[in-house]
Amino acid sequence: MKKRFLVGAYFASVLIAFTAEAKEKTITLTDAMGKPASLVMVTAIPENDGKHVVLPEISVFTDGDGNAVLDVPDNIDVDLRLRKPGFVDVDVMLSASKTHISLTIKLETDVAALAENTPANAWLSAIDLGDENLKDHFRLQCGFCHQQGTPHTKADRTEEEWEKIIDRMVRYGSRLRSSAQEKLPALLKAEHKRLIANPSLVPATKPWQPHLEKTTIKEWALGDNSSQLHDVFVASSGLVYAGDNLQDNLIELNPETNETVTHKIPKRPGDKLGGNIGGRLSNYPGVGTYVGLHSLDESPIDGHLFLTGSDSSRLVEFAPETKEFILYDLPDGFYPHTVRIDQKDRVWFTMAVSNQVAMFDRKSKSFRFYDLPTRGMKETVTIFALPVVLKLANWGVPIHKMPIDAQSGGLPLPYGIDIAPNGHVWFTRLHSDEIGRVNPDTHEVTLFKTPFVSPRRMRVDADGNLWITVFAEGKLAKFEPKSEKFTLYDLPTEPLGSETPYSLNVDRDRGVVWINGTASDTMIRFEIASEKWKIYPLPRRRTFTRDVDIAEDGFIYTSNGSFPAWHIEDGQPTIIRIETGE
Repeated sequence: MKKRFLVGAYFASVLIAFTAEAKEKTITLTDAMGKPASLVMVTAIPENDGKHVVLPEISVFTDGDGNAVLDVPDNIDVDLRLRKPGFVDVDVMLSASKTHISLTIKLETDVAALAENTPANAWLSAIDLGDENLKDHFRLQCGFCHQQGTPHTKADRTEEEWEKIIDRMVRYGSRLRSSAQEKLPALLKAEHKRLIANPSLVPATKPWQPHLEKTTIKEWALGDNSSQLHDVFVASSGLVYAGDNLQDNLIELNPETNETVTHKIPKRPGDKLGGNIGGRLSNYPGVGTYVGLHSLDESPIDGHLFLTGSDSSRLVEFAPETKEFILYDLPDGFYPHTVRIDQKDRVWFTMAVSNQVAMFDRKSKSFRFYDLPTRGMKETVTIFALPVVLKLANWGVPIHKMPIDAQSGGLPLPYGIDIAPNGHVWFTRLHSDEIGRVNPDTHEVTLFKTPFVSPRRMRVDADGNLWITVFAEGKLAKFEPKSEKFTLYDLPTEPLGSETPYSLNVDRDRGVVWINGTASDTMIRFEIASEKWKIYPLPRRRTFTRDVDIAEDGFIYTSNGSFPAWHIEDGQPTIIRIETGE
């Protein structure tokens, strides 16, 4: 159980200096007919200087009478934005002296504007590639970094322009099969042209529901448009950490005082920009990564954080009490990915590129690597040759142009990982459609084939059952180890099957699974006992979330980790907190 953060006198003084006292502001909204406008998202956006204290943007929803109450600092003006699907956004300034404002929102009648403001999943669902398997493959391999359906991706392009984009994406790491690389430029050109000319073909999404009346969402703008806030973590201190993958920054947020601190991860002499996979980002502007902070977790013993350095094949330890980092160079493998720490203070993490699960024993300061089974001789040889392959890529040799088969042979991609209550370590393999288990006592590795494609990240609940995101199919999967039974649930995102859920987390105390609505600008709540769903829309359009963590009080934290950040509505990465009011 994570401890509630206690605000010290220093932090309180900082809060008073920058925010004064919160004051209730009442907003009353009506539609064009004069009727109360319910379930409108009202967002208060304060001005920030971008320094050590970042005031959050606060979003609430109007009730059945069209009223909403905002708690905002009483000494500053704030910008208000009113937003609801099917309506025109309203932007006004609310002065510090006002405690009430009445406004009207109007229906959006421009079909093109309606399509433009619809979440990305709706646009992608309307694209017809003539083959559902190809569509799933495209959704999987072209949805790693940002949404498909942002204004930047929806542009009318030539086949040649699509060819260049696909080539760049494959160089970044997409495993789009060779046959798809040949077919997609013409198909994407034609489909984008068709939808631009016929925006009414883009379907509407699910209307917002009454449970939102009790919801408050806070969003802290952190980093800049060269940042990527990949994963987020709530420490036992109550501080929230996000990893800026592109700038090697560990960003610390105190959500009670709004104070932020940026910790720069040190590099070793001789480290190269981009780490040991620098070739893939050689022409991307603004990159400042030598380590590549990816995932983070906390020791249950001393509260130290452990971070995976995906670009550097490095494990990083951070001591919150001294603000010091320790760098551990891995003796084997490439691309440390997701990390979890067990109750014996052993640090477990997937090695995505080298097909391994790794363990760092803090007591002995030693590593153990579990080489996972391959899918044949070709894959075995490919993984064995990785050091040479990556070195050639760093030298500029176009290794990414080598043929890629439909199964992503050579890269099964161990991805998500979690620790079960009994101490077993579970992981997913995204490209081989498998989950696996490591028994830390016997060191036995067991694989289980999934009845679906693209198991991405996963967590284990209090009963030892696994919950897995099915990225390319828009589903949630449950696996019961005792019976080895899989159960699939369609995510409620509409159109059904259009979601690309990147990650999830399980609130073991409350029996709830929280899923990232990565394509739909949402977070999705699933109650395990009742199997009931609730959807929470996020304030910014084009919000690409990759992880979610849960505080002791039940507040939900995630981060807007689009790469590049300029796919986000205003180009600003954020940490997001959802208070459901339940």
